[in-house]
Amino acid sequence: MEKEEMKFFMKRGLACRVRVSERETDAVKIAAENLRTDLKKVFGEEQKQDAASANAEILAGTLGVSEEFDALVGTERPVRCGLYEEDGKLRREGYVMYVQDGRLIIAGTDRRGTVYGIYELCGMLGVSPWYFWADVPVKEKEEFELPEDFEKADWPSVEYRGIFINDEEELDRWVQKHMGEDTIGVKTYEKVFELLLRLKGNYIWPAMHVNSFNMKRENGELADRMGIVVGTSHCDMLMRSNNREWKPWTAKKGYTDAVYDYSIPGRNRQILQEYWRESVEQNRDFEVCYTLGMRGIHDSGFETEAILRLPKEEQKAAKVKLLETVIRDQRQILKETLGHDTMMTFIPYKEVLELYDAGLEVPEDMTLVWANDNYGYVRRYPSEKEKKRSGGNGLYYHNSYWAPPSMSYVFLCSIPLAHTAYELQKAWKENIRKLWVINTGAMKPLEQEIEFFLRLAWEIGKEEAPRFAALSGKKEKPLTRDVDAWVADWITRNFSGNFSGDFSGNFSGSFSGGIGGRVSALLNDFSQLTNVRKVENMDDDAFSQTAYGDEAAVRIHKYEELFEEGNAIYAALPEEERDAFFQLVLMRIHAAYFTNLAYYYGDRSTLACRQGKAAAAAEYVRRTRTFDDARRKMILYYNKRMADGKWDGILDPEGFPPPRAAMLPACTPPLPEGFAAWRELKKGALTGQDTVLKNGRMILSLWNEEKELSFTGGSVRWLEIGNGAAEADDTFEYDIEAPDWLTLSSKRGKVGTEIRILATAEDTGKAARKAAAGRILVKNLTDGGQLEIPVSLTAACPEGMVPVGERSLRKADGRDRKQDRGSSGRPVFVEDGGLVCVEADAAETIPPRFRVVKRAGRCAGNLVECCEGGPAEQPLRYPVCLTSEGEFLLELHRFPSLNATGRIRIGVSVDGGQMRLLESESTDEWRGSWKKNVLNNAERLYLRLPYLSAGVHELCLHAVDRYFAFSRLVIYTQERKVNNLAGVTGCQELPKEWDTERWCEAFYGKMEPKPRAELYEPLQVSSDNLAAGDIVKLPERTARPIKPEHYLEEAETIFAEQDQMIRIDTASALAGSEYARVSDDRWQYCAGETFGRSGLAMYIRGAGRTWEDEKEAPGLHYRVRAEGGDYVIWLLCRFGLKEESRVLAGVDGKVLTPLPGHRDGFLWRYEAEQVYRWVPLAKTSLAPGAHTLEIYAMASGMRFERICLVKGEELPPSDLEWEKER
Repeated sequence: MEKEEMKFFMKRGLACRVRVSERETDAVKIAAENLRTDLKKVFGEEQKQDAASANAEILAGTLGVSEEFDALVGTERPVRCGLYEEDGKLRREGYVMYVQDGRLIIAGTDRRGTVYGIYELCGMLGVSPWYFWADVPVKEKEEFELPEDFEKADWPSVEYRGIFINDEEELDRWVQKHMGEDTIGVKTYEKVFELLLRLKGNYIWPAMHVNSFNMKRENGELADRMGIVVGTSHCDMLMRSNNREWKPWTAKKGYTDAVYDYSIPGRNRQILQEYWRESVEQNRDFEVCYTLGMRGIHDSGFETEAILRLPKEEQKAAKVKLLETVIRDQRQILKETLGHDTMMTFIPYKEVLELYDAGLEVPEDMTLVWANDNYGYVRRYPSEKEKKRSGGNGLYYHNSYWAPPSMSYVFLCSIPLAHTAYELQKAWKENIRKLWVINTGAMKPLEQEIEFFLRLAWEIGKEEAPRFAALSGKKEKPLTRDVDAWVADWITRNFSGNFSGDFSGNFSGSFSGGIGGRVSALLNDFSQLTNVRKVENMDDDAFSQTAYGDEAAVRIHKYEELFEEGNAIYAALPEEERDAFFQLVLMRIHAAYFTNLAYYYGDRSTLACRQGKAAAAAEYVRRTRTFDDARRKMILYYNKRMADGKWDGILDPEGFPPPRAAMLPACTPPLPEGFAAWRELKKGALTGQDTVLKNGRMILSLWNEEKELSFTGGSVRWLEIGNGAAEADDTFEYDIEAPDWLTLSSKRGKVGTEIRILATAEDTGKAARKAAAGRILVKNLTDGGQLEIPVSLTAACPEGMVPVGERSLRKADGRDRKQDRGSSGRPVFVEDGGLVCVEADAAETIPPRFRVVKRAGRCAGNLVECCEGGPAEQPLRYPVCLTSEGEFLLELHRFPSLNATGRIRIGVSVDGGQMRLLESESTDEWRGSWKKNVLNNAERLYLRLPYLSAGVHELCLHAVDRYFAFSRLVIYTQERKVNNLAGVTGCQELPKEWDTERWCEAFYGKMEPKPRAELYEPLQVSSDNLAAGDIVKLPERTARPIKPEHYLEEAETIFAEQDQMIRIDTASALAGSEYARVSDDRWQYCAGETFGRSGLAMYIRGAGRTWEDEKEAPGLHYRVRAEGGDYVIWLLCRFGLKEESRVLAGVDGKVLTPLPGHRDGFLWRYEAEQVYRWVPLAKTSLAPGAHTLEIYAMASGMRFERICLVKGEELPPSDLEWEKER
């Protein structure tokens, strides 16, 4: 055969034969059959498998299975390719792929190695692992070739690499609609297992909320046939899924008195052993991983009733001894039932970790699986002793989590890939290398995170990627070391469908048009921006619109850029690629953008109301509703229209279970003139009037709520001109005069609601070193009024210094340092607006004891980490230039990593002075400020600096503890104002105005969300807090809207019983009448959901305020007339946090006992988070006649919209019924 003919070549119309030995395992045969299917997809026709008709041949086999195949491969190539360990044994799950005599040979070191080699070829052909789960299209080819010297070998780093399907109720609902199964079963798992193998995973903790994997033996049979190792999580022992197995199993056996408690000896313990033994017997022929130990059913604590009778000081030791007995007995069951060694894990999680630390002995051959804190931060690393265990160490990681109250994130994942990589690289370094498993929720929409995690587990620790290295001669680092490169490659592989033929490991195009790099920046920027506050955990006032500028608007503008860039890429794609792009990339951007806009305008409406900008407040309420609707339309599109409705049911962030994402931000519409009593009550209380300048209906508000504007060279400030008129149509014209050293974004125009005008001081070398003063004069040309604003320019930067600008969110990768590189002089961080802001990686040099972690910075940019090695006396040095003097507050933004068994410290000094320690108390979950840290993706550490004079100083940070990492330093030279992102720069303009409804119709089609469900908690509430138990009404239309005057009319008379109900709209208390009033000025109102979303609700704004005594708590008071009898007091309310959910009811000054299930008045349940729902508070007997009803808000945050006193067990009326009957 000629040399030219020795290459491997496939072409459309020419058959390719795929050969595997009949002696191969089912796993290899299944993969080979999938390869044949993929060849048909790529080349458009069935591939004949007889030798006579084949023009190309692929031989796949496992070493040691077929003598013929072993002879073909030989021994020299596997040795040369590194498929043997140093001890002479074949590596686990390795493969080599090469061309020989025109044929393509795939040789695996074991069955999974062969499977991985086959699926690697499928990927090279352009078939994405996500062809089913994300509808990535397969592009047909005319031909495919590999040169005669092609060779590739690879093997995994982490031995067991898998996912945990958890909180999977949405996946289960989707399965019932689309997979022909009544719950997640073999048809679904076949697709899941194939995906895992294509991604080079080998391990799974199967779904355990909705069913039990064990309940159908065919599930385990399928996993074993395909080559997947099945294990179970920390609460499910010996392959038992207790949540769904224990009760059915005991019922079937007739063990009515059995309890899941090993502390009870005798028969109960024997029943538990039987329960476990039967599971082992069922799985004895499969490759499984057994979890040993014991916790309660479904993630509850270790149940030890007998031990609780002991003296308290003896209980922990007794629990340790008991758990050792459990493990010993479970090992005996395995020994007797299996007769061979097997993979065993012990997961020291939650209360079991305390027992482990108290001296629990775990046999050496068991793998210790450590957990992160559920938010992406590894809690602890193995000790030196634990690192040497023969069973090794594993890690249970999270990118999705059904959390303790109000902390869940199960909609989408915003944990940056760089964050995950950073934590997992530390885990690998600390010898956590046996098993990695990640909680991925219901899998969608975590496609990117799943593949990155499994790829990282495959290649971590390798110095160079094996991608065709033997051919190209290139030594490339694994792509997971650079998340920008990895995402670009991921997009390329999933969308180009083209293999370039250069065999360097790179593909020729990105996505139909070379946009891999653009999408990489898009997704990595998105995750850094969003993880500052996850979409699921958004809340009112999460980001300030007034402190040090408008940090909330800066984020919105960055989302706007991502939104527009993503949409532009989407629009340029071929039609067949758009559904996949929306699933893998665009959905999360749309979701976050709309959510953040809704919360932005909700906050802004409240601010505008406080400032007296009535027309602006009304407009912002409308926009809040618009963006709330936009997110709902996007969700409808994802479920109903995208991919022709294939994924209907799998994405429901507003449904339950699992826990809901943040929704329904508080927004504040203006009240008309009639609410005189309310205005008098609130006069001077939280109105914001003292932060604005006012002349007639012209209202000015300034940057940082100042009364004057001060600048340094190049700095930007703003002023807002608002309209105090009730209607936006009642406009006025303005004109502005300003000093010539200030540039204004507008000097003349018209105001209907409000406008923001940016003022920029000139940015020249001289401007940075000169001082000036003047005024801005704002004239109302319509009525002749005018307001004056003093302005000043401060001489900030001495000769020989060059000011360093902060990082802008316009380029969140940190590559746009705004410094005048052409100027000579030492870079210096300059005080500006009461702050000095310093990016961690902007030190003059990065000494050996520190390193930069790219893309892991908070909101944008990079981290700097303390590491081992190098002289300790070389600190990070940051020159700062102060225009003020005093003892200033230093704020350090620490990456909130954990070290449960150690300390987390860094040293700080100024101008060569004494080093002082900054130390975190948040060394583990629930320590220090951990909860706040994980919600904000940062721990703020504070230190009061010594007295500093005006001028240049050197701030130094000294490495103390390894893995201490931080992204930013802030020095407050004035009293610190509440903020989240102080000093992060970017566009300070108000967000753009656009026709969102028209845009949604153009993109999603005509999607009209139905009115939200009306929810009622049953009078007899279930103790199962994880299940849905509410009574649900689904209205077809909303009630007619009302005007605010309705509440004044309602408060003119007593609330009388009608049809055995007393109906009260809580906002009638705004009237301040004898029939409806508030206790004091702590109350505020906001827009509600009743009366077709035109109603009002009452609440106490601001997080964290609580009252123990109802006499001190804010109250709502209503006079009612009852006909007499027994009543249930119902409340229509909404809260986001458990801490907000406490409320008490009273009648005639006497507090009523809350109903069972509402201990101490807490209404919280998982299904109650984020939504308005009717809740029965208490029962009371009323004599005929007039009474006073009191509602006491025992905490801030909860919104109260309606109250209904109902005789008997009837439910309160729906919104439509309320409208008809009022």
